[in-house]
Amino acid sequence: MTSAHPLTLHPQRRCVRACGAALVTLTATTGLAHADRRETSVHAHVVGGALALADHGTTGGGGWGGLAIRASRATRNSFQYDTQLTLGYGTAAFDQGSFPLQGGAPVMAPYTLASQLARLDAGVTLRLGVQWIPTVRLAAGVQATRRASPVVTYNGTEFAGDASGQAPQLTANLVGAATVGLDYRWNRRLIVGAAAGVSAAVPGVGDAWRSFDVTAHAAYYWYWR
Repeated sequence: MTSAHPLTLHPQRRCVRACGAALVTLTATTGLAHADRRETSVHAHVVGGALALADHGTTGGGGWGGLAIRASRATRNSFQYDTQLTLGYGTAAFDQGSFPLQGGAPVMAPYTLASQLARLDAGVTLRLGVQWIPTVRLAAGVQATRRASPVVTYNGTEFAGDASGQAPQLTANLVGAATVGLDYRWNRRLIVGAAAGVSAAVPGVGDAWRSFDVTAHAAYYWYWR
C-alpha cells in the first residue's frame, strides 16, 4: 500500500507541471504582444520597382531604386505612426518627343529621362501579429524631383544636355503611398521584413509619377515607458 501513493500522485504532478508551463507560455506571449504599444523603432529600407512618368502629354516606362529611413512609434498594439525619408533614382523611356537638336528645327525622336527624387512622407502602419506580422501602411507626403536633360536618339546618334534642347527641371509633387507586407520578429530588438505597394503623385500637382514598389528592410526596436 505504501507504494501506491506515489503512483497516485504522479499524474497530478504532471498535470500541475503542464498547467504551470502553459501559464508561463501564456504570460510570456501576452507580455510580448502588449510590449508592442510601447515600441519605438528605426527602419532601413532598400526599395525598387517599376516606374511610369508623364512628360509633355506622353507616358514613359522604366524602373527606379533607392534607400529609405523610417522612424516609428506605437501607441497601440495594432498600429504605429511613422515618417519616412526616401532618396532614389529612376529612368523612363519614351517612344517619341519633339526636340530642337543643337538649336535646329524640331525633330521627332525617342528619348529617355533620368530622375532623382527626395520624398518625405508620414503615415500609419497597421500591425496584425506578434512574431509573424502582416502589415498595411498608408502614407502621404511631398516629393522633390530633379529631371535631367533628356537623352535623345536620332539617326543612331545620342544627344544629351544642351544638345537635346531641353534643360534639366526641378519639380515638386504631392504623393500618396500604400503598401502591404510581412515582418518577422527575430528577437525583441530586431524585426526584418518585405513589402510591396504603389506610389502616385496627386494629379495636377507637379509632374505625374506612378510606381510599383518592392522593399526589404530591417528595423531596430526599443521600448519607452
